[in-house]
Amino acid sequence: MIAASSSPAPSPFTQYQRQFRQALGDEIKSLRKLGGQTTTITDGRHLGKRSGKHLYSFTTDTEIRFPDDTPVDLVHQKQRYPGILLSIEGFDLLIAIEKNIGEQVPSVKMTTEPWFLLEELQKRLDTATASQTANRKLALNLLSDSATSRPTNDPQFDDFRPRIETQIQQSLNYNRYQAEAITHVLQHPVSFIWGPPGTGKTSTLGLTVASLVHAGESVLVLAHSNTAVDTAMKSLAKYLCKSSYYNEGFILRFGIATPGTYDDYPLINVRGIAKRQNALLIEKIEGLERERKRLTQQSRASGLTTQQKSALQERIAKIREELQPLKQQLHQKESELVRKAMVVGCTLSKAAIAQEIYERQFDAVIIDEASMAYIPHCVYAATLAKRRIAIFGDFRQLGPISQAETDNARTWLQRDIFEEAGIIDRVNRNQRDDRMVLLQTQYRMHPSISAIPNRLFYNNQLQDGEGVQARTQPIVDAQPNPSQSLIFYDLSRASAFCFSDQESHSRFNLISALIAADIAYKSKQAGTESVGIITPYKAQSRLIHRILRETHLETVKASTVHRFQGSEQHLIVFDAVDSTPQKKVGVLLQGGMQSTASRLANVAVSRAQGKFVGLFNDAYVRQQLDSFHIFRKFSDRLRSSSQVLPLTFTDAANSTVWQFTLPGITVYPNPSAARQAIQVDLAATQHAVAIDWPTQLKTAQHFSLASLRSGTNIIARGSDIDSSIASLPNTRIWRSDSFSNMGIVGIDQQILWVYTNPSAQSPVFRIALPNTVNLLYTFLQLLPADSGASVAQRLLSNQAPFGSCELCTQPLWPQPAQNKYSRPRISCVTHLQQGRNMNRQDATQYAQFMGRTCEACGAALQGLQNGATGQIFLACSRTSCNWRTSLNQII
Repeated sequence: MIAASSSPAPSPFTQYQRQFRQALGDEIKSLRKLGGQTTTITDGRHLGKRSGKHLYSFTTDTEIRFPDDTPVDLVHQKQRYPGILLSIEGFDLLIAIEKNIGEQVPSVKMTTEPWFLLEELQKRLDTATASQTANRKLALNLLSDSATSRPTNDPQFDDFRPRIETQIQQSLNYNRYQAEAITHVLQHPVSFIWGPPGTGKTSTLGLTVASLVHAGESVLVLAHSNTAVDTAMKSLAKYLCKSSYYNEGFILRFGIATPGTYDDYPLINVRGIAKRQNALLIEKIEGLERERKRLTQQSRASGLTTQQKSALQERIAKIREELQPLKQQLHQKESELVRKAMVVGCTLSKAAIAQEIYERQFDAVIIDEASMAYIPHCVYAATLAKRRIAIFGDFRQLGPISQAETDNARTWLQRDIFEEAGIIDRVNRNQRDDRMVLLQTQYRMHPSISAIPNRLFYNNQLQDGEGVQARTQPIVDAQPNPSQSLIFYDLSRASAFCFSDQESHSRFNLISALIAADIAYKSKQAGTESVGIITPYKAQSRLIHRILRETHLETVKASTVHRFQGSEQHLIVFDAVDSTPQKKVGVLLQGGMQSTASRLANVAVSRAQGKFVGLFNDAYVRQQLDSFHIFRKFSDRLRSSSQVLPLTFTDAANSTVWQFTLPGITVYPNPSAARQAIQVDLAATQHAVAIDWPTQLKTAQHFSLASLRSGTNIIARGSDIDSSIASLPNTRIWRSDSFSNMGIVGIDQQILWVYTNPSAQSPVFRIALPNTVNLLYTFLQLLPADSGASVAQRLLSNQAPFGSCELCTQPLWPQPAQNKYSRPRISCVTHLQQGRNMNRQDATQYAQFMGRTCEACGAALQGLQNGATGQIFLACSRTSCNWRTSLNQII
């Protein structure tokens, strides 16, 4: 009997590869389930051409989280244009496409399929299991949790420092920790360089690459985002720009850089190199591109004959044909340079999809901002290195983002390489790890600010660099709150309520958003150079971003903390958002030292160079979170170190009365003080009023709707609102509950009145920022979410489904019958004689427009006419249902 042969056990690398494939597959499945996202992006501006692609900047109203280099399609004027999402900075997108779609593009649809990049990474890891060149040993070494690592006899940083200084003709600025980190990379196969905020990590990386190049090693520089790649490449170019490698085009940024990034180092991108090495080729390409642009503009001019248009189009098509082989030459030049370059910089995603990278080996691979990279990406990168890999990053800052909720995804896509290698565990236990060097001197933050992250997140291991206090003191001495670097605004008594957006379930807080924007406005008015607003929640960042754009504060960056990692601002405003009536603090702010809350708080406070302003409902945070939670510790530490200012909008003991200077915002101390102003707004209403009122509407205390002009539509919700307004004409009460305990009145989707507590003498806000109000209509659910939502939107946008008045052009609208013998009319509210009696078609259209359906079975309604009386009525369209109603009951 022959024993059955058993297949050999898979190699350690193959075992990892299979787990990675499963984790990536889970993520792909999760992304596919969510579907390819379609987003409307606006304010497109043509920035010129880079590497043969047309670059456009766009703005979006919602935060998008996709990897840089994600393939996208732009849909413009029914045409689809393939492109690449180069970078996302807050709400600003940079996209490269093949064709010019105009100098200014008001809006386009962007569709994405982000799983493509993960599928390519799966392929690369599959290939690495059998490839003869893939360095699987180094990849396993990277994943090992062994803390021992012996240095080789390779040269140290001091051996190369004089060469670098001689070449760039200036002395290098560095500290002993940076020198130790550079030497560690030069002498070890695996290095982890831990770079807390402001400790010169980027400079260290640049000097490390320069030293490796002087040692004769080729280097691949990777990061998760194009912005991070550009930052790293600019740093190393500073130390290599006088080298022969740079002049010959062997220090190369592979991919499309942000415009203007390399103005000081033009030979770092392909076109700059080609211009030097093959000037005639670039001259031909740029000449044809200029001609095409000129002819395209001419073809859009009015008054052209058919023959002229045809001639222009023929020439444009001819230019396209002439450009194709020239651009192919340029692309071949780029591929050739990448294969020969001494230093190549690109994103991790680009490295997985570009044949020029994955078919080549480099002596050294360096990954920057590695805490945000997937572990499989880091392992794949290690297989591309012949000798060494260096991981630069800070595991106390934000980690990778994954949608899948499987064990494999949590293990490999929601933890970073520092954790898998055992670095974090040893740091937490104060144990030495020979593979890691900590950069300990910070040069960014004023010492009073740096003390907070140093104490909470870095175990007091950081020290302030020489001169950092003197350099940041002018920011501290400036507005707001001169001489204070830390300000803690307590919103416990400011009626700053927190709610959840129904669509995204993300949280928002209208009052804290207005305060944050107002601080930014006052700071910019006072001359503060750079201001950033950070919040944990997408909905809040969306709201603040809308306010900033509408008040012309485009230079103020506002987004969630994920978009701020790696950046710095003179002044940071941190809006914590969470408050009553939420029963619990949001998940993002819960947890201990290893939680997302810890990384979030660290990134938020460490972005500030000279001033940090926190907006907290202190009473709520202290009630909801005990001392285990790191966010509670963060809040307590900030409060004890700051100037504490309890905010109110009315005079109260031991508090600061907030005065808004932000355009479009008015605050009244109570409903009585606001009554005259809201009556003026109501009297000026053109189309519709949307109301959410949680209590009884008292005309004497709040406002009267009697001043509304005839024909104004009222769309309302609330438990007690029926008795107050049901008798008014053109009224639709669409829900018998309220979104919140606040009273909300929206006027023509242009102005929003917010009664923070309509049952008491509490502050009232008037917001006259139409674009912001439009968003708040959605957030506060002022309009029906079903077909009635589109009804209300159309009412507010002044559509005229029944025609317009010939005398005043106002929309004609159904009016109830004057007596039992007359019919309802379609007429102008000002010129009643203009119009007609309603017919069956009008009745059907009115029901559709108002979103009215059968109250018995929910079917559509149709207009019918009583043969005996001639009266028009609405009835269920189903023959089996006998429900009907008179028009007078619903008009």
